[in-house]
Amino acid sequence: MMYISTVLFTLCLIMFFVSRRIIRDLEKKIKDKEVEFEKERGAIRADAKKRSGAVQWGKTIEHFVPFLDEFPVPVEDCQFLGMPIDYVAFSNTASKTKCSVHFVEVKSGSAFLMGKQKNIKKAIQEGRVHWHEITVDGNTMK
Repeated sequence: MMYISTVLFTLCLIMFFVSRRIIRDLEKKIKDKEVEFEKERGAIRADAKKRSGAVQWGKTIEHFVPFLDEFPVPVEDCQFLGMPIDYVAFSNTASKTKCSVHFVEVKSGSAFLMGKQKNIKKAIQEGRVHWHEITVDGNTMK
């Protein structure tokens, strides 16, 4: 009986030390993952801040682009929309033959057209542009 008790005690002791070792290893892995996570979080935040700054700069600069020499139409002919296309412009409106409509999208840096903007560009290029005139009754006094 004493022999069995000694064996059981020894096994429990071994299990205790093994489990403590396993727990220490797991705690170390958790700490390593926390450090790795914090590094990644810092990099993600820095990237987000950089991208946000670029977006804000782009949104600001797009208001000044019509004043550049290479803008395709006079600034006084432009109307800012912002989304989904930045500008719509009407040039030569006094002429029956030269009057034209321009859609202008401003991009900066490595920005590219979004899906909706690509669809609009394609619709314009393929001539799927329509005129709609809606007449409503005015406010008449009796």
